[in-house]
Order: sequence, then C-alpha cells, then structure tokens
Amino acid sequence: MLLLLLTDEHELITLDNLFHITTGILEDKHERFIEQNNEQRKVWFLHMGDMRAIDGLIDFENLAQNESDLINNRLKREKKKIATKKDTKNDSIDLIPITEKRLIQPTDYLLCVRGIPAGYSMIKSMNELKNHKQFENFYAVATHHFIIFKLRDNYSNMNINYIHLILDSFVKNELLDLYNAKKSGLETKNLNIINQGSVIITGIKEIKDIKVKVFKRLEKQDELVSLHNDIVEATKKIEAKSLLYATSIKR
Repeated sequence: MLLLLLTDEHELITLDNLFHITTGILEDKHERFIEQNNEQRKVWFLHMGDMRAIDGLIDFENLAQNESDLINNRLKREKKKIATKKDTKNDSIDLIPITEKRLIQPTDYLLCVRGIPAGYSMIKSMNELKNHKQFENFYAVATHHFIIFKLRDNYSNMNINYIHLILDSFVKNELLDLYNAKKSGLETKNLNIINQGSVIITGIKEIKDIKVKVFKRLEKQDELVSLHNDIVEATKKIEAKSLLYATSIKR
C-alpha cells in the first residue's frame, strides 16, 4: 500500500512556493504581550530549550520556569554590564509590538537552525493544549532560534499533517546532508568547532529553492497520513511489548 501511495501522481514544488518562510524575532526588541480587544494578552517566546526532543512538542510542563530562568539570567548580565561601565545611559528602548501575523498558528512548522536540524509541527503541540489548562489562552511567537514555515494561501486546502510529514522528511534527509556537509567543510578548514551547535543553517536562501514532492490529490494525502499514524501506533505497541518482555526477563 505504501508503494502505491509513493508512486501516485505528484508534483515538485520549491519550499519557497509552498511556504511563506521567515525567521523568528529577536526577543529583546519586542513586547511580551499583544493588544487584543483593548486588553493585553501574554505572549510566550519559544526557544530551542522549550521544545522536547523526544516527541517534538512544546515543553508546556517547564515553559514557565524556562522563561523565568531566562529573564533572571538576562537581568544579571545587564547588571554586570552596567556595573563595568563608567558612563551609563538610562535611555529607554521602544519595544516593538507583537502583531497577529507573528503569532504561531497550528499550521506552522518550526525549523531549529542551530546544530543538528530539528523540525517541530505546531499542530501536534496545539492539540496538547487541552492537557494544560494553565495555557488555555495560549499565544506564542518563535524566536530567532527558528525558521518558520507558513503554508501559502493557495495551498491552504492541503492536509496540514501531510505537509508537516513532508517537512519532517526534508529535515531528516536534505537538511541533515546540508548540516553534515557544512560541518565537514569547517573541519577541513581546521576551524575550531566547540560543539555541534556551532554549525548553523545561516539563512533562508540556503533552503528556499529546494524542491519537495507533493501528492496532487487530497485523498492520497489523507491516505498517507492515515498510514503513517497506523505505523506509529503499531510501533508504540511493539515497543511497549518489548519493554514488558524485558521487564519480565529481569524478574
């Protein structure tokens, strides 16, 4: 069945034609809230550390603590800078307001641009919100740690889960190859690579013209998503049985 799906009629589309691709914002330059209906609504700033590697979801359990730690550390650094300067200015900085178009939507896909490529489907995280009542009115923006893929309007009828599966494949294949090539190039030049995080996909220009295969028919998109979900569920059951078996052997 999978072979039949993969040989179905498809088209090659560049990432730039399929998505509106942007980079995340610089947190220090923006407000931490958005104005809606004459009220200020809190906005969460998503960083690499706010994403769980095991399942690609936003780490809602630790999101508040992560934010508190980050802000406290930033304040400490600012105090040290002021203490080392003889002449300090108290000029206030006008922060940029957060706009609606910057808010993360379920249809968005985030690509981490630092270190080994990692992609995050926001629809999966948004589906998890029901399990976290404290985030009932959840507004978030992506920081400069990420490149953001927003599906263009002329492709809005597509199955978003299918589109995100395509991006998952792109990240784990083409982008991983790009990462390895870049890392090898730096090592060849005998540059000092402190850690994997030193290798960065530096910009949208490197990826926007890459072409991906997309099924033309919506029915085929739905079938592939269903097949993928069945395989994932079957894998989870096998892993659970393996764990149970290993535990019984140990006993």
